[in-house]
Amino acid sequence: MLERSKKVVRLDFNSRYVIKPFDFNGVQLLGGFLGDQYRNIRDIYYSIPNDSILWDFRFSAGLTAPGEPLGGIHGTSPFGQWLSAFARMYKATGDTAMRDKAFYLLEEWAKTISEDLWNRSLGRMGHYTYDKIVCGLVDLIKYAGNKNVLIYLNRITDWAEDNLDRRRPYAGGGEWYTLSENLYRAYEVTGDRRYFEFAKIWEYTKFWDLLAKKEDIFTALKEFECKYYHAYSHVNSLSGAAMAYKLTGERYYLDALINAYEFLQETQCFATGGYGPDENLIVPDLLPETLKVIRRKRRRPGDGYFFAIESNPLILYHFETPCGSWAAFKLARYLMTFTGRAHYGDWIERLVYNGVGAVIPTRKDGTIMYGSRYHLYGAQKTLWAPWSCCTGTLPQAVTEYHNLIYFYDEESIYINLFTSSRVEWNGPDCQVIITQETIFPEEETVLIRVEPEIPSRFDLKFRVPEWAKDGVKVKVNNILLKVKTVPGEWAVIDRRWKTGDIVTLKFNMSPRIEPLLKYPSPFAILCGPVVMVATSDPRDMPHELFSNLPSKLTRSKGKLEYSLKRGEWKQIFKPFYKVGEYEYYRMYFERPIKDILTHDKIKFHGHWFLDGDIMYTNVSGSYFECSFIGSTLSWEGLRSEDGGRAEVFIDGKKVTEVSQYAYTDLFCDWNLLDQRYVPFNWSISDLDEDKHILKVVVSPNKDPSSKGTKITVRRIIIYV
Repeated sequence: MLERSKKVVRLDFNSRYVIKPFDFNGVQLLGGFLGDQYRNIRDIYYSIPNDSILWDFRFSAGLTAPGEPLGGIHGTSPFGQWLSAFARMYKATGDTAMRDKAFYLLEEWAKTISEDLWNRSLGRMGHYTYDKIVCGLVDLIKYAGNKNVLIYLNRITDWAEDNLDRRRPYAGGGEWYTLSENLYRAYEVTGDRRYFEFAKIWEYTKFWDLLAKKEDIFTALKEFECKYYHAYSHVNSLSGAAMAYKLTGERYYLDALINAYEFLQETQCFATGGYGPDENLIVPDLLPETLKVIRRKRRRPGDGYFFAIESNPLILYHFETPCGSWAAFKLARYLMTFTGRAHYGDWIERLVYNGVGAVIPTRKDGTIMYGSRYHLYGAQKTLWAPWSCCTGTLPQAVTEYHNLIYFYDEESIYINLFTSSRVEWNGPDCQVIITQETIFPEEETVLIRVEPEIPSRFDLKFRVPEWAKDGVKVKVNNILLKVKTVPGEWAVIDRRWKTGDIVTLKFNMSPRIEPLLKYPSPFAILCGPVVMVATSDPRDMPHELFSNLPSKLTRSKGKLEYSLKRGEWKQIFKPFYKVGEYEYYRMYFERPIKDILTHDKIKFHGHWFLDGDIMYTNVSGSYFECSFIGSTLSWEGLRSEDGGRAEVFIDGKKVTEVSQYAYTDLFCDWNLLDQRYVPFNWSISDLDEDKHILKVVVSPNKDPSSKGTKITVRRIIIYV
């Protein structure tokens, strides 16, 4: 056990905030999309019998255990997350029934705490369960004012200091690397230095160091036993870095957060904002392949269970939806508050409508939409995994909506999400009520009522989404206002406000094509932040429809829905969040191919060799070239640990230098996802439709981690 600090201090760490969250104070979800989902989740969790929640704890403690156990995958391991969600629900809405349920569960659970916690209240999951319970206890103090919690928090931390395994294996070990966030939060709430010191032990510095320095996180796995990154928990670990920054102000932590966000957006995220196919972070250029088929490998010959997994070449889920949304919400919110930058809100918005906001309703038996599927040839939403980890994060993530809509500083109110809601803000001169009246994203218009107690001057700022390339039309009291609306920035309306003032925002929600990350293909169709999915015809889209596709979509009257017809092929596109259980949908489509240049159509100069369908060289100065007609090109090859660098020229002009290096031993030992075959894909778009010449020259330079200068070519694809 750590030596207990006798000094309890009360400190204000909010000075790190550039803008502040309302922290569940004064924000209401009204009617509409988010409010309806929140109320549904609240009612489901309120209806879970208390005796069922407590059954495992009571039984393990040798106490009378009435009722029926929850059972399921993780049983009551989400218990701490439920306490957290119930406390937040109370703070956000004044829901005393949820507060009382949380208080009853707390006191009954406390009766099961004994000196021997390993096989009792904390069970067999150690780090994981302790972290979740600390989260719940901290929130009961912070949001529900329960002082008894301090006794129980001290008691379980006594146990944790003596019993938690401190070996901290990199990328593995029961998600130990998420502990620091809630322990730092415990210090923030209690002022007890004990929690700060214990949190410091669990900082995931080896991972955060890589991010802070913008180094390759996959190559780092070469030095460790674990050969994969569990996606959700690694994103969740970043909230520990966020709390460390909030408490210490050390720039290192903020750099790790900013660079992590960029890494995720540039290499890991689908159009929905989701990430982590089969719960793994994905090696370079493999993400498009996860929409088709992937490689699995059995660890032990003859193992029936692993054979069943190995025989499935499809990703089970592309996004662990409730858990992944929760981790991303926190990361983006921390970054918004620490930097004041608006563009971090775009990830929040994507996940609200296409992530956790798009899950189908959970059943009372605990079956849940654990993950979302984005397969290229279609998928369905299903319920699975009763009382799994996602049943803990789902109520937390949905309650978090209250904390993501509005922010503030001393002089300004900020609107991040456009949804039917209301906030009370202590403005510079008086109390101000801001009300949004809208059914966005079903419609393009948002009406904002401004009601200060007395006429008052302040800035009303709203996030201009990255997708709003045409800007936003702004009216105040029905008069068009000239406002600078730059995508990814805050638009500012500075005026003296009076009760009755109405701001009207109008967005251009016309359909658009969005390729997956940097790749020309596949692509999704979006309206604003909403991913639109095909639901009526399982056949592929006729290729001739791709040209100017958005203009060929016809909107249905009175709803966010589009149709597309070509002969007998007719497709209905509707929001992903409107897809029901077992309903077929298709999210991604392949871009039509104009031409494929195989080796016989490419001129190779220097020393090149053929290995299967791959041409390769290790000799610097060697090059290949080809001519093509079209605007969009993709060069496919294979990455390797001896991958080199090459200069790319289009029509004699150097456009970039690429690397084909990658660490090639990533393998997930619990779901057999095999990432040891790492593709290479470089593309260029927006050329004119004339004839062009591509030339690629092998460079003598290489990445520091690479063993050589190998460059490969499988084929060149020219897209329509």
